[in-house]
Amino acid sequence: MRDPLKEAITSEIDYNLLIYLLRHYKFPRNKISSLIASGSLVRVKKGLYVRGDAPYSLPVLANMVYGPSYVSQHYALGMYGLIPERVHAVTCMTLGRRKQFDTPVGVFSYEPLPARLYSVGIRRVELSPTQPYQIATPEKAIVDIIWRRKDLNSTEAMDDYLTHDLRLDLDRRHVYSLSRMRKIESVYHKRCVKVLTTLLAKRLGS
Repeated sequence: MRDPLKEAITSEIDYNLLIYLLRHYKFPRNKISSLIASGSLVRVKKGLYVRGDAPYSLPVLANMVYGPSYVSQHYALGMYGLIPERVHAVTCMTLGRRKQFDTPVGVFSYEPLPARLYSVGIRRVELSPTQPYQIATPEKAIVDIIWRRKDLNSTEAMDDYLTHDLRLDLDRRHVYSLSRMRKIESVYHKRCVKVLTTLLAKRLGS
């Protein structure tokens, strides 16, 4: 019998899809164990797998590992090319509890966010029709890092933190949107978020 995983149109496979792919096997659980042992299938966590012979997407997996969630903070900024360091953990925000998952394919960390702050400033990306994920806009990714900070109460302090501590590139004007930032600010009602809006307006010349 041919490799049942070849029928999958995505490398990220949840349990329901896997059972469907193995529908012709009398003992699908035994086949799952065999596929894992051979390296054809990698168990990310209970009920979630990736094919061992095909590339997979960490952002797609991040939304599947724990949710509802979206990719944000340092990992999102790294994806946008706004910070120089390589970020090893996939950092996410969630409506659930604080969690961290150390898996064979990487570390996924989740920070809780109140429901009223969750939906603003996130976008849906589709690598393919079967590989969607949600990610923060550049502005929201920054806000998710700083929104609890009480020491960033001036544009000077904010600029110093972003450029020296976070090493964020604020000069790529085409990446940032002041209208998106103002929409986020209108929901957060935080001093540091207002300061960030003022700083971005200054940097963008608006």
